[in-house]
Amino acid sequence: MSSTKAIKQRIRSVKNTRQITKAMEMVSAARMRKSQGYALEGRPYALASLEMLGNVLARTPLRSALLEERPVLRAVLVVVTSDKGLAGAFNSNILKRSEKWLANHAQDYPVDVVAVGKKARDYFSAKGRLASDGQNRAPRVVKEFFGFGDYADPAGIRPLAEYLVRGFVGRQWDLIEIIYTNFRSTLKQDVAVSRLFPVDIEKVKETIEHIVPERGRFSEKAISLKSSTADYTYEYSFEPSPAIVLESLIPHLLEMQVFHMILESNASEHSARMVAMKNASENAGDIMNELTLQYNKQRQAGITKELTEITAGTEALGK
Repeated sequence: MSSTKAIKQRIRSVKNTRQITKAMEMVSAARMRKSQGYALEGRPYALASLEMLGNVLARTPLRSALLEERPVLRAVLVVVTSDKGLAGAFNSNILKRSEKWLANHAQDYPVDVVAVGKKARDYFSAKGRLASDGQNRAPRVVKEFFGFGDYADPAGIRPLAEYLVRGFVGRQWDLIEIIYTNFRSTLKQDVAVSRLFPVDIEKVKETIEHIVPERGRFSEKAISLKSSTADYTYEYSFEPSPAIVLESLIPHLLEMQVFHMILESNASEHSARMVAMKNASENAGDIMNELTLQYNKQRQAGITKELTEITAGTEALGK
């Protein structure tokens, strides 16, 4: 049985741990709300860009190379995880979904991986996949992107978007898909798989429209945002030419799509970490209660023992 001194040290240690997890919970909550706010602030602009693209495509027979459907000879999977841990099952859920995707597609064509976040880089760099013939068919990590941070901005996301555009236009890959976490509410985040290339306008629209969460303080903005997306039929004058406008507009819209996916993942990461730290704080409180009860029992047992010894000694002296 532990001594009262050892129990007191454990209580002090657990108390310090609870203070740390409580602070991390509050920080994660603030960052989650800020990430949501950034995503919602950019949503009207993204919807306006999407509307413009639809009108441009409807008024010109030109098509961009980014819209080209072609046989898949090689694909790339963009896996969006976090740079840090202590976020519950956030990263493991994404990596499990990535493994499932690779199992379904790796036999059809070679697959590369673009790792967004250190957790994805570490996982795919360390993991090997052996085929039945003994060959290692682990996906090759062709590019790594870190430090998008808690509050990503379009300029920070641009290198990732430009890298993917160059790879598809240069026929390095014929299919590009991304796995990220879609923020639904504080307690619910879904791992989502979306195709980036060839560009599917409906998929882009679906991604942008799902930015408003189902519940929480930001869900109230859904009505006002949807009401501001009426259909218009503008007539456009192209300068310098429709082809140049189209080649500039589609990559920009794709950049906005990737930007919102990163923001969704950031909000989901902070939400998962907030919940994990909240659970850790509650568990620490339960452990403290159990240790305090154990300490009081031990202390009471010691006092009772001392009183018994004193009484026995007094009786022995009296005889």
